[in-house]
Amino acid sequence: MNYKIWIGITAFLILSSVGVVYSYADTLQEEKIDRQHELIDRSSDTNDNSLKREADVLKVGEYQLNKQEGENTITKILAHELVGRQAATLYVRNIPVLTFLEPEQTNKKTDNQHSDSPVKIATIQSSNSEKQKDPVWRASIVASRLNQFMEENPNLEITAEWDTNTEDYIILVNEQKLVEINEQTILPDTTNDLPTDTLQATNRLRRQINNAPPLKEIVGQPKPEPQKVAIGPITWHFQGWASWYGPGFHGRLSANGERYNQYAMTAAHKTLPFDTIVRVTNLNNGSSVIVRINDRGPYIPGRVIDVSSAAASVLGMIESGVAPVKVEVLDQE
Repeated sequence: MNYKIWIGITAFLILSSVGVVYSYADTLQEEKIDRQHELIDRSSDTNDNSLKREADVLKVGEYQLNKQEGENTITKILAHELVGRQAATLYVRNIPVLTFLEPEQTNKKTDNQHSDSPVKIATIQSSNSEKQKDPVWRASIVASRLNQFMEENPNLEITAEWDTNTEDYIILVNEQKLVEINEQTILPDTTNDLPTDTLQATNRLRRQINNAPPLKEIVGQPKPEPQKVAIGPITWHFQGWASWYGPGFHGRLSANGERYNQYAMTAAHKTLPFDTIVRVTNLNNGSSVIVRINDRGPYIPGRVIDVSSAAASVLGMIESGVAPVKVEVLDQE
């Protein structure tokens, strides 16, 4: 009797254990399936968010972000407005170098431009004519070229020259055209003078990329046409040392209220009335030039006149910086 009871209890315990095992296995399987569904849901959400982010990137300026370029880039673009026109300024290591403007006849705001919003450099997807007018698109093209040059060879040779074929001022990188300077592509703090904008933008690029010394002139730059001034007899003359001033003062207000233009035939004198016409002759080489007084100076002892860089070039004193001169004050007819 006791033996039968023991067998019955044993069988009951075994069946109970098997039931528990099956029940636990079912629970684990259900949890595993639930977790798989959860992972699928999360993956779906992640893909949706990724697609949404990609769509957002495409919407801003309608370009696709190149991740590798975005990480290594030294450039960024700021979209904004300038004098009622859409504009984009290209920064190189956080210094503004070039500003791109939309053509004056096109003054429409597009949805893909956000004022005063920094934009990372992009790989352009389309090059239709409308996008070629878009300042952000044009800035991105130049930035992309610049980044590509940097990846190929970080020791860049950046120069500026006058293209006689197209009659444009251009900036070159390793003798390859980077960008041309014109009414739609200017210096951010423009001097309203294309040669000066070109030279200053080139020098900013040289400094920001290679810490290279500034250039003093543009290769092949056309010489300014001599001013035609009706002159009369010499009223009086004097001699002394002449100096010249140029790039650092270009675009600033001169003493008579004009904007100083280093390419004009002008000069500074301490006392001669403004608009006085004088002939300056370099006593070392005999070269002479006629200039108009529109500024005050120089204030260094021994110096009697301070001529513009254009006049200094005619006198042959750019390299020396100073030269002994004879100054003849002329009567104007």
